[in-house]
Amino acid sequence: MTDPSTPLRMAGLHAQLASAEEMAAALRRAAEVFAEHQADPQSCADAKAKLENNQLLSREEALLYVIWEEADDAAMLELTRGWLSRDVDLRLELAAQERAA
Repeated sequence: MTDPSTPLRMAGLHAQLASAEEMAAALRRAAEVFAEHQADPQSCADAKAKLENNQLLSREEALLYVIWEEADDAAMLELTRGWLSRDVDLRLELAAQERAA
């Protein structure tokens, strides 16, 4: 089940290049992917973190990770629509996450 209250954000070195409208469209697109799969973004992010820590994933966690990657790709493509380059540092994150760049 998806939780629409889970806050998402785009992060990375090039996130500040996006306009507010581009950013909103990207986050809407990511939320649509989670909704299409009826997946909770937090559960997907947890599966991603587990994989990044070289922990084994269950079948369900692996599927959640794939959904996270699909949402990340969709958000990045939406965000960079019309940009001259997509060779950028952008990634989807839960808004509560703090990452060292």
